[in-house]
Amino acid sequence: MGDMTVSKLYFLSLMTLSYIVGELTHFLINTTSREVAREVEFGEKSCFVNGSFVSDEEEDKERFDCSEAKNETHCGSEKHCYWEYSGLGIQYQVLAGPSFILVFIFSAVFLAILSDWLYDKLSRTLMLSVGTATFSTACLLMGLAGQYWQLVILRMMIAAGLSVCRPVSGGLIAELFSASSRGVANGIFSWGVYYGYGLAFVFGIYITRADVLGYGWRAPYVLAALPGLVLAVLLATTVKDPRQKDTEATAKASSDGRAYFRTLARSFLSPSMLILLLAAFFRHTAGYCWAYNTRLFFQTYYPDFDIGLWTFSASVFGGSFGVFAGGFFSDRLVQVLGLPSRLWLLSACTLLAAPLAVGTLYFSPPGAFGCLIVYYFFAETWFAVLFTVIVEIVDPEVRSTCIAIFLFLMNLVGGNLPVIVAPLRSYFNDYRSALYLVWPGFLTISAFIFLLSSLPLWIREKKINKQYSVNK
Repeated sequence: MGDMTVSKLYFLSLMTLSYIVGELTHFLINTTSREVAREVEFGEKSCFVNGSFVSDEEEDKERFDCSEAKNETHCGSEKHCYWEYSGLGIQYQVLAGPSFILVFIFSAVFLAILSDWLYDKLSRTLMLSVGTATFSTACLLMGLAGQYWQLVILRMMIAAGLSVCRPVSGGLIAELFSASSRGVANGIFSWGVYYGYGLAFVFGIYITRADVLGYGWRAPYVLAALPGLVLAVLLATTVKDPRQKDTEATAKASSDGRAYFRTLARSFLSPSMLILLLAAFFRHTAGYCWAYNTRLFFQTYYPDFDIGLWTFSASVFGGSFGVFAGGFFSDRLVQVLGLPSRLWLLSACTLLAAPLAVGTLYFSPPGAFGCLIVYYFFAETWFAVLFTVIVEIVDPEVRSTCIAIFLFLMNLVGGNLPVIVAPLRSYFNDYRSALYLVWPGFLTISAFIFLLSSLPLWIREKKINKQYSVNK
Protein backbone atom coordinates (compact mmCIF):
# COMPACT_ATOMS: atom_id res chain seq x y z
CA MET A 1 0.00 0.00 0.00
CA GLY A 2 2.91 2.30 -0.84
CA ASP A 3 0.75 4.71 -2.85
CA MET A 4 -1.52 5.45 0.13
CA THR A 5 -0.17 8.98 0.57
CA VAL A 6 -1.75 11.60 2.83
CA SER A 7 -3.14 13.59 -0.11
CA LYS A 8 -4.69 10.49 -1.69
CA LEU A 9 -6.19 9.36 1.62
CA TYR A 10 -7.66 12.84 2.08
CA PHE A 11 -9.20 12.66 -1.39
CA LEU A 12 -10.56 9.17 -0.65
CA SER A 13 -11.95 10.36 2.70
CA LEU A 14 -13.90 13.18 1.03
CA MET A 15 -15.38 10.79 -1.55
CA THR A 16 -16.28 8.25 1.15
CA LEU A 17 -17.88 10.79 3.48
CA SER A 18 -19.87 12.20 0.57
CA TYR A 19 -21.08 8.69 -0.28
CA ILE A 20 -22.06 8.06 3.37
CA VAL A 21 -24.18 11.23 3.46
CA GLY A 22 -25.69 10.32 0.09
CA GLU A 23 -26.76 6.85 1.20
CA LEU A 24 -28.10 8.30 4.45
CA THR A 25 -30.34 10.66 2.44
CA HIS A 26 -31.30 7.70 0.22
CA PHE A 27 -32.51 5.39 3.01
CA LEU A 28 -33.91 7.96 5.46
CA ILE A 29 -37.42 7.79 4.01
CA ASN A 30 -37.51 4.04 4.76
CA THR A 31 -37.04 4.64 8.49
CA THR A 32 -39.30 7.72 8.81
CA SER A 33 -42.14 6.75 6.44
CA ARG A 34 -44.82 6.47 9.10
CA GLU A 35 -44.05 9.81 10.74
CA VAL A 36 -43.77 11.59 7.37
CA ALA A 37 -47.02 10.04 6.10
CA ARG A 38 -48.97 11.11 9.19
CA GLU A 39 -47.94 14.75 8.91
CA VAL A 40 -47.91 15.13 5.11
CA GLU A 41 -50.92 12.76 4.81
CA PHE A 42 -50.30 10.16 2.12
CA GLY A 43 -50.57 6.40 1.68
CA GLU A 44 -52.74 3.83 3.39
CA LYS A 45 -54.39 4.03 6.79
CA SER A 46 -54.53 1.25 9.38
CA CYS A 47 -55.82 0.63 12.87
CA PHE A 48 -53.35 1.05 15.74
CA VAL A 49 -53.38 0.52 19.51
CA ASN A 50 -53.75 3.71 21.55
CA GLY A 51 -50.82 3.51 23.95
CA SER A 52 -52.35 6.04 26.34
CA PHE A 53 -55.52 3.97 26.86
CA VAL A 54 -55.75 2.55 30.41
CA SER A 55 -57.58 -0.72 31.06
CA ASP A 56 -57.74 -3.34 33.80
CA GLU A 57 -56.42 -6.90 33.53
CA GLU A 58 -59.82 -8.39 32.71
CA GLU A 59 -60.27 -6.02 29.79
CA ASP A 60 -56.76 -6.84 28.55
CA LYS A 61 -57.64 -10.52 28.22
CA GLU A 62 -60.69 -9.83 26.08
CA ARG A 63 -59.33 -6.81 24.23
CA PHE A 64 -59.79 -6.71 20.46
CA ASP A 65 -56.61 -6.84 18.32
CA CYS A 66 -56.60 -3.42 16.60
CA SER A 67 -54.55 -4.68 13.63
CA GLU A 68 -57.49 -6.90 12.59
CA ALA A 69 -59.78 -3.91 11.93
CA LYS A 70 -60.08 -3.34 8.18
CA ASN A 71 -61.92 -0.01 8.12
CA GLU A 72 -62.20 3.20 10.10
CA THR A 73 -65.69 2.43 11.40
CA HIS A 74 -64.67 -0.89 12.95
CA CYS A 75 -61.47 0.62 14.34
CA GLY A 76 -63.26 3.64 15.86
CA SER A 77 -65.77 1.40 17.62
CA GLU A 78 -62.98 0.07 19.86
CA LYS A 79 -62.01 2.49 22.63
CA HIS A 80 -58.36 1.44 22.69
CA CYS A 81 -57.84 1.76 18.91
CA TYR A 82 -57.33 4.66 16.50
CA TRP A 83 -57.27 5.01 12.70
CA GLU A 84 -54.13 6.63 11.25
CA TYR A 85 -51.68 6.64 8.33
CA SER A 86 -49.43 3.56 8.37
CA GLY A 87 -46.56 4.79 6.20
CA LEU A 88 -47.28 2.04 3.66
CA GLY A 89 -49.26 1.91 0.42
CA ILE A 90 -48.64 2.66 -3.24
CA GLN A 91 -47.73 6.30 -2.62
CA TYR A 92 -44.98 5.22 -0.21
CA GLN A 93 -43.76 2.56 -2.67
CA VAL A 94 -43.53 5.18 -5.43
CA LEU A 95 -41.67 7.55 -3.11
CA ALA A 96 -39.21 4.92 -1.87
CA GLY A 97 -38.73 3.02 -5.15
CA PRO A 98 -39.58 4.25 -8.69
CA SER A 99 -39.23 7.99 -8.01
CA PHE A 100 -35.67 7.29 -6.86
CA ILE A 101 -34.45 4.29 -8.84
CA LEU A 102 -35.58 5.46 -12.30
CA VAL A 103 -33.88 8.85 -12.00
CA PHE A 104 -30.83 7.25 -10.38
CA ILE A 105 -30.09 4.68 -13.09
CA PHE A 106 -30.70 6.96 -16.08
CA SER A 107 -28.86 9.98 -14.71
CA ALA A 108 -25.91 7.77 -13.65
CA VAL A 109 -25.41 6.59 -17.24
CA PHE A 110 -25.84 10.08 -18.71
CA LEU A 111 -23.42 11.74 -16.27
CA ALA A 112 -20.83 8.96 -16.62
CA ILE A 113 -20.87 9.19 -20.44
CA LEU A 114 -20.52 12.96 -20.09
CA SER A 115 -17.58 12.47 -17.72
CA ASP A 116 -15.76 10.02 -20.02
CA TRP A 117 -16.59 11.70 -23.32
CA LEU A 118 -15.49 15.15 -22.12
CA TYR A 119 -12.47 13.52 -20.53
CA ASP A 120 -10.11 16.48 -20.79
CA LYS A 121 -12.71 19.24 -20.36
CA LEU A 122 -14.96 18.30 -17.41
CA SER A 123 -13.64 18.12 -13.85
CA ARG A 124 -14.91 15.04 -12.03
CA THR A 125 -14.24 16.59 -8.63
CA LEU A 126 -16.56 19.43 -9.61
CA MET A 127 -19.17 16.85 -10.69
CA LEU A 128 -18.88 15.17 -7.28
CA SER A 129 -19.19 18.53 -5.55
CA VAL A 130 -22.34 19.47 -7.48
CA GLY A 131 -23.82 15.99 -6.91
CA THR A 132 -23.14 16.19 -3.17
CA ALA A 133 -24.64 19.67 -2.96
CA THR A 134 -27.70 18.46 -4.90
CA PHE A 135 -28.63 15.49 -2.69
CA SER A 136 -27.80 17.43 0.50
CA THR A 137 -29.96 20.40 -0.48
CA ALA A 138 -32.81 18.09 -1.52
CA CYS A 139 -32.63 16.24 1.81
CA LEU A 140 -32.72 19.52 3.74
CA LEU A 141 -35.75 20.65 1.73
CA MET A 142 -37.50 17.33 2.44
CA GLY A 143 -37.34 18.35 6.09
CA LEU A 144 -39.31 21.46 5.16
CA ALA A 145 -41.77 19.85 2.71
CA GLY A 146 -45.50 20.01 3.35
CA GLN A 147 -46.99 18.16 0.38
CA TYR A 148 -46.54 14.74 -1.20
CA TRP A 149 -45.57 16.01 -4.68
CA GLN A 150 -42.76 18.02 -3.10
CA LEU A 151 -41.38 14.86 -1.49
CA VAL A 152 -41.42 13.05 -4.86
CA ILE A 153 -39.54 15.86 -6.65
CA LEU A 154 -36.97 16.08 -3.85
CA ARG A 155 -36.45 12.28 -3.89
CA MET A 156 -35.71 12.59 -7.60
CA MET A 157 -33.14 15.29 -6.82
CA ILE A 158 -31.49 13.03 -4.22
CA ALA A 159 -31.29 10.27 -6.84
CA ALA A 160 -29.76 12.61 -9.44
CA GLY A 161 -27.12 13.82 -6.98
CA LEU A 162 -26.26 10.39 -5.63
CA SER A 163 -25.97 8.90 -9.14
CA VAL A 164 -22.67 10.75 -9.57
CA CYS A 165 -20.90 9.10 -6.61
CA ARG A 166 -20.17 5.49 -7.57
CA PRO A 167 -19.34 5.82 -11.31
CA VAL A 168 -17.21 8.97 -11.01
CA SER A 169 -15.51 7.94 -7.76
CA GLY A 170 -14.79 4.49 -9.22
CA GLY A 171 -12.89 6.10 -12.10
CA LEU A 172 -11.02 8.44 -9.74
CA ILE A 173 -9.99 5.58 -7.42
CA ALA A 174 -8.69 3.56 -10.39
CA GLU A 175 -6.41 6.45 -11.36
CA LEU A 176 -5.34 7.42 -7.85
CA PHE A 177 -4.39 3.94 -6.60
CA SER A 178 -2.38 1.11 -8.12
CA ALA A 179 -3.52 -2.52 -8.30
CA SER A 180 -1.76 -3.28 -5.00
CA SER A 181 -4.09 -0.98 -3.04
CA ARG A 182 -7.06 -0.43 -5.36
CA GLY A 183 -9.19 -3.10 -3.68
CA VAL A 184 -8.65 -1.56 -0.24
CA ALA A 185 -9.47 1.91 -1.60
CA ASN A 186 -12.68 0.60 -3.17
CA GLY A 187 -13.48 -1.17 0.10
CA ILE A 188 -13.09 2.02 2.11
CA PHE A 189 -15.21 3.95 -0.39
CA SER A 190 -17.91 1.26 -0.21
CA TRP A 191 -18.29 1.96 3.51
CA GLY A 192 -20.67 4.64 2.28
CA VAL A 193 -23.42 2.08 1.69
CA TYR A 194 -23.15 0.45 5.12
CA TYR A 195 -22.60 3.54 7.24
CA GLY A 196 -25.31 5.39 5.31
CA TYR A 197 -27.81 2.53 5.66
CA GLY A 198 -26.99 2.02 9.34
CA LEU A 199 -27.14 5.72 10.16
CA ALA A 200 -30.55 5.94 8.49
CA PHE A 201 -31.92 3.77 11.32
CA VAL A 202 -30.21 5.90 13.98
CA PHE A 203 -31.38 9.20 12.48
CA GLY A 204 -34.82 7.97 11.44
CA ILE A 205 -35.71 6.19 14.69
CA TYR A 206 -33.79 7.82 17.52
CA ILE A 207 -33.43 11.45 16.40
CA THR A 208 -37.10 11.45 15.41
CA ARG A 209 -38.01 10.17 18.90
CA ALA A 210 -35.79 12.86 20.45
CA ASP A 211 -38.02 15.48 18.79
CA VAL A 212 -35.14 17.97 18.44
CA LEU A 213 -36.49 21.51 18.98
CA GLY A 214 -39.98 20.13 18.42
CA TYR A 215 -39.34 19.32 14.75
CA GLY A 216 -40.00 15.57 15.04
CA TRP A 217 -39.22 13.68 11.81
CA ARG A 218 -38.02 16.87 10.09
CA ALA A 219 -34.92 17.21 12.30
CA PRO A 220 -33.11 14.11 10.91
CA TYR A 221 -33.46 15.40 7.34
CA VAL A 222 -31.99 18.79 8.20
CA LEU A 223 -29.18 17.34 10.34
CA ALA A 224 -28.30 14.71 7.71
CA ALA A 225 -27.97 17.38 5.00
CA LEU A 226 -25.60 19.79 6.75
CA PRO A 227 -22.37 17.70 6.52
CA GLY A 228 -23.01 17.17 2.80
CA LEU A 229 -23.05 20.91 2.13
CA VAL A 230 -19.66 21.27 3.84
CA LEU A 231 -18.25 18.32 1.88
CA ALA A 232 -19.47 19.84 -1.40
CA VAL A 233 -17.40 22.96 -0.72
CA LEU A 234 -14.30 20.90 0.22
CA LEU A 235 -14.58 18.75 -2.93
CA ALA A 236 -14.79 21.85 -5.11
CA THR A 237 -11.92 23.76 -3.49
CA THR A 238 -9.37 21.38 -1.94
CA VAL A 239 -8.89 18.49 -4.44
CA LYS A 240 -8.23 18.30 -8.18
CA ASP A 241 -9.06 15.77 -10.88
CA PRO A 242 -5.92 13.60 -11.39
CA ARG A 243 -6.48 13.19 -15.14
CA GLN A 244 -3.43 13.95 -17.26
CA LYS A 245 -4.62 16.53 -19.75
CA ASP A 246 -1.51 16.28 -21.83
CA THR A 247 -2.16 12.66 -22.85
CA GLU A 248 -2.80 12.99 -26.58
CA ALA A 249 -4.21 9.51 -27.10
CA THR A 250 -6.72 9.95 -24.30
CA ALA A 251 -7.83 13.36 -25.52
CA LYS A 252 -8.20 12.06 -29.07
CA ALA A 253 -10.23 9.03 -27.95
CA SER A 254 -12.50 11.16 -25.77
CA SER A 255 -13.23 13.61 -28.61
CA ASP A 256 -13.79 10.95 -31.28
CA GLY A 257 -17.36 9.76 -30.77
CA ARG A 258 -17.10 6.62 -32.93
CA ALA A 259 -13.86 5.49 -31.33
CA TYR A 260 -15.34 6.13 -27.89
CA PHE A 261 -18.41 3.95 -28.49
CA ARG A 262 -16.31 1.19 -30.12
CA THR A 263 -14.12 1.13 -27.03
CA LEU A 264 -17.21 1.12 -24.80
CA ALA A 265 -18.78 -1.80 -26.69
CA ARG A 266 -15.54 -3.80 -26.66
CA SER A 267 -15.06 -3.28 -22.93
CA PHE A 268 -18.63 -3.86 -21.77
CA LEU A 269 -19.51 -6.80 -24.03
CA SER A 270 -16.52 -8.92 -23.06
CA PRO A 271 -17.39 -12.43 -21.75
CA SER A 272 -16.15 -11.66 -18.24
CA MET A 273 -18.26 -8.50 -17.96
CA LEU A 274 -21.42 -10.23 -19.19
CA ILE A 275 -21.02 -13.17 -16.79
CA LEU A 276 -20.22 -10.75 -13.95
CA LEU A 277 -23.43 -8.87 -14.77
CA LEU A 278 -25.47 -12.08 -14.58
CA ALA A 279 -23.93 -12.91 -11.20
CA ALA A 280 -24.64 -9.36 -10.02
CA PHE A 281 -28.32 -9.73 -10.97
CA PHE A 282 -28.69 -12.62 -8.51
CA ARG A 283 -26.46 -11.10 -5.82
CA HIS A 284 -28.13 -7.67 -5.92
CA THR A 285 -31.61 -9.23 -5.87
CA ALA A 286 -30.65 -11.22 -2.77
CA GLY A 287 -29.27 -8.11 -1.04
CA TYR A 288 -32.24 -5.91 -1.87
CA CYS A 289 -34.63 -8.70 -0.86
CA TRP A 290 -33.25 -8.49 2.67
CA ALA A 291 -32.92 -4.68 2.71
CA TYR A 292 -36.55 -4.25 1.65
CA ASN A 293 -37.85 -6.83 4.14
CA THR A 294 -35.67 -6.35 7.23
CA ARG A 295 -38.15 -4.32 9.28
CA LEU A 296 -41.17 -6.20 7.96
CA PHE A 297 -39.63 -9.57 8.81
CA PHE A 298 -38.87 -8.65 12.42
CA GLN A 299 -42.17 -6.80 12.82
CA THR A 300 -43.97 -9.94 11.62
CA TYR A 301 -42.18 -12.53 13.77
CA TYR A 302 -40.68 -10.45 16.62
CA PRO A 303 -42.82 -7.27 16.89
CA ASP A 304 -41.58 -6.30 20.37
CA PHE A 305 -37.86 -6.42 19.53
CA ASP A 306 -36.16 -3.05 18.90
CA ILE A 307 -34.00 -3.58 15.81
CA GLY A 308 -32.63 -0.01 15.48
CA LEU A 309 -29.17 -0.29 17.08
CA TRP A 310 -28.84 -3.97 16.15
CA THR A 311 -29.36 -3.18 12.46
CA PHE A 312 -26.95 -0.26 12.69
CA SER A 313 -24.29 -2.46 14.33
CA ALA A 314 -24.72 -5.28 11.80
CA SER A 315 -24.48 -2.90 8.85
CA VAL A 316 -21.65 -0.72 10.12
CA PHE A 317 -19.43 -3.29 11.86
CA GLY A 318 -20.15 -6.35 9.76
CA GLY A 319 -20.63 -4.58 6.43
CA SER A 320 -17.82 -2.02 6.62
CA PHE A 321 -15.25 -4.52 7.92
CA GLY A 322 -16.37 -7.06 5.32
CA VAL A 323 -16.05 -4.72 2.39
CA PHE A 324 -12.64 -3.53 3.62
CA ALA A 325 -11.43 -7.11 4.18
CA GLY A 326 -12.61 -8.10 0.71
CA GLY A 327 -10.54 -5.35 -0.85
CA PHE A 328 -7.51 -5.99 1.38
CA PHE A 329 -7.28 -9.75 0.86
CA SER A 330 -8.05 -9.53 -2.86
CA ASP A 331 -5.16 -7.05 -3.20
CA ARG A 332 -2.86 -9.58 -1.54
CA LEU A 333 -4.12 -12.48 -3.69
CA VAL A 334 -3.89 -10.61 -6.99
CA GLN A 335 -0.15 -10.11 -6.51
CA VAL A 336 0.37 -13.87 -6.27
CA LEU A 337 -2.41 -15.50 -8.31
CA GLY A 338 -3.43 -12.74 -10.72
CA LEU A 339 -6.72 -10.96 -11.43
CA PRO A 340 -8.99 -14.10 -11.45
CA SER A 341 -8.16 -14.65 -7.77
CA ARG A 342 -10.28 -11.63 -6.83
CA LEU A 343 -13.32 -13.47 -8.17
CA TRP A 344 -12.30 -16.74 -6.50
CA LEU A 345 -12.28 -14.89 -3.17
CA LEU A 346 -15.64 -13.28 -3.97
CA SER A 347 -17.19 -16.63 -4.85
CA ALA A 348 -15.93 -18.29 -1.65
CA CYS A 349 -17.10 -15.45 0.61
CA THR A 350 -20.54 -15.35 -1.01
CA LEU A 351 -20.93 -19.10 -0.59
CA LEU A 352 -19.96 -18.86 3.10
CA ALA A 353 -22.52 -16.07 3.60
CA ALA A 354 -25.49 -18.17 2.42
CA PRO A 355 -25.83 -20.41 5.55
CA LEU A 356 -25.46 -17.30 7.74
CA ALA A 357 -28.43 -15.78 5.92
CA VAL A 358 -30.36 -18.96 6.72
CA GLY A 359 -29.36 -18.57 10.38
CA THR A 360 -30.56 -14.95 10.44
CA LEU A 361 -34.01 -16.08 9.28
CA TYR A 362 -34.11 -19.21 11.45
CA PHE A 363 -32.93 -17.97 14.86
CA SER A 364 -34.80 -15.48 17.05
CA PRO A 365 -33.04 -12.23 18.05
CA PRO A 366 -30.50 -11.45 19.32
CA GLY A 367 -29.09 -14.71 17.88
CA ALA A 368 -30.39 -13.71 14.45
CA PHE A 369 -28.37 -10.50 14.61
CA GLY A 370 -25.24 -12.44 15.59
CA CYS A 371 -25.64 -14.39 12.35
CA LEU A 372 -26.38 -11.16 10.48
CA ILE A 373 -23.18 -9.43 11.65
CA VAL A 374 -21.03 -12.37 10.51
CA TYR A 375 -23.11 -12.63 7.32
CA TYR A 376 -22.32 -9.02 6.45
CA PHE A 377 -18.61 -9.66 7.02
CA PHE A 378 -18.54 -12.34 4.32
CA ALA A 379 -21.31 -11.19 1.98
CA GLU A 380 -20.34 -7.55 1.68
CA THR A 381 -16.88 -8.31 0.33
CA TRP A 382 -18.62 -8.30 -3.03
CA PHE A 383 -18.98 -4.56 -3.68
CA ALA A 384 -15.29 -3.68 -3.32
CA VAL A 385 -14.08 -6.75 -5.23
CA LEU A 386 -16.68 -6.45 -8.01
CA PHE A 387 -15.95 -2.82 -8.88
CA THR A 388 -12.20 -3.31 -8.54
CA VAL A 389 -12.40 -6.11 -11.14
CA ILE A 390 -14.56 -3.95 -13.42
CA VAL A 391 -12.13 -1.01 -13.47
CA GLU A 392 -9.24 -3.42 -14.12
CA ILE A 393 -10.77 -5.20 -17.14
CA VAL A 394 -12.20 -2.20 -19.04
CA ASP A 395 -10.32 0.50 -20.96
CA PRO A 396 -9.45 3.57 -18.83
CA GLU A 397 -11.30 6.07 -21.05
CA VAL A 398 -14.66 4.30 -20.51
CA ARG A 399 -14.36 3.26 -16.86
CA SER A 400 -16.99 5.61 -15.46
CA THR A 401 -19.43 4.76 -18.25
CA CYS A 402 -18.95 0.99 -17.83
CA ILE A 403 -19.55 1.30 -14.08
CA ALA A 404 -22.66 3.41 -14.70
CA ILE A 405 -24.13 1.02 -17.28
CA PHE A 406 -23.33 -1.93 -15.00
CA LEU A 407 -25.10 -0.16 -12.11
CA PHE A 408 -28.00 0.75 -14.40
CA LEU A 409 -28.64 -2.86 -15.42
CA MET A 410 -27.88 -4.28 -11.97
CA ASN A 411 -30.34 -1.91 -10.28
CA LEU A 412 -32.92 -2.32 -13.03
CA VAL A 413 -33.08 -6.07 -12.34
CA GLY A 414 -31.88 -6.37 -8.74
CA GLY A 415 -33.83 -3.33 -7.59
CA ASN A 416 -37.15 -4.60 -8.95
CA LEU A 417 -36.94 -8.41 -8.81
CA PRO A 418 -37.43 -8.57 -4.99
CA VAL A 419 -41.15 -8.05 -5.67
CA ILE A 420 -41.28 -11.84 -6.24
CA VAL A 421 -41.21 -12.23 -2.45
CA ALA A 422 -44.91 -11.27 -2.26
CA PRO A 423 -46.24 -13.97 -4.65
CA LEU A 424 -43.83 -16.52 -3.17
CA ARG A 425 -45.14 -15.67 0.29
CA SER A 426 -48.68 -16.33 -0.94
CA TYR A 427 -47.62 -19.56 -2.66
CA PHE A 428 -45.85 -21.00 0.40
CA ASN A 429 -48.25 -19.29 2.82
CA ASP A 430 -45.14 -18.43 4.82
CA TYR A 431 -43.05 -15.25 4.79
CA ARG A 432 -39.90 -16.95 6.06
CA SER A 433 -39.93 -19.63 3.33
CA ALA A 434 -40.20 -16.98 0.61
CA LEU A 435 -37.17 -15.17 2.04
CA TYR A 436 -35.22 -18.44 2.31
CA LEU A 437 -35.64 -18.98 -1.42
CA VAL A 438 -34.74 -15.48 -2.61
CA TRP A 439 -32.11 -14.38 -0.09
CA PRO A 440 -29.79 -17.33 0.68
CA GLY A 441 -30.99 -19.13 -2.47
CA PHE A 442 -29.96 -16.38 -4.88
CA LEU A 443 -26.74 -15.81 -2.90
CA THR A 444 -25.71 -19.40 -3.58
CA ILE A 445 -26.48 -19.11 -7.30
CA SER A 446 -24.46 -15.89 -7.58
CA ALA A 447 -21.46 -17.52 -5.86
CA PHE A 448 -21.17 -20.13 -8.61
CA ILE A 449 -21.67 -17.56 -11.39
CA PHE A 450 -18.94 -15.34 -9.90
CA LEU A 451 -16.65 -18.36 -10.03
CA LEU A 452 -17.62 -18.94 -13.67
CA SER A 453 -16.86 -15.30 -14.54
CA SER A 454 -13.23 -15.85 -13.51
CA LEU A 455 -12.73 -18.45 -16.26
CA PRO A 456 -12.37 -16.00 -19.22
CA LEU A 457 -9.92 -13.92 -17.15
CA TRP A 458 -7.91 -17.02 -16.24
CA ILE A 459 -7.73 -18.10 -19.90
CA ARG A 460 -6.70 -14.60 -20.96
CA GLU A 461 -3.94 -14.43 -18.35
CA LYS A 462 -2.61 -17.84 -19.39
CA LYS A 463 -2.41 -16.68 -23.01
CA ILE A 464 -0.65 -13.45 -22.02
CA ASN A 465 1.85 -15.32 -19.82
CA LYS A 466 2.50 -17.88 -22.57
CA GLN A 467 3.07 -15.15 -25.15
CA TYR A 468 5.36 -13.30 -22.75
CA SER A 469 7.42 -16.49 -22.19
CA VAL A 470 7.78 -17.05 -25.95
CA ASN A 471 8.87 -13.44 -26.59
CA LYS A 472 11.29 -13.60 -23.73
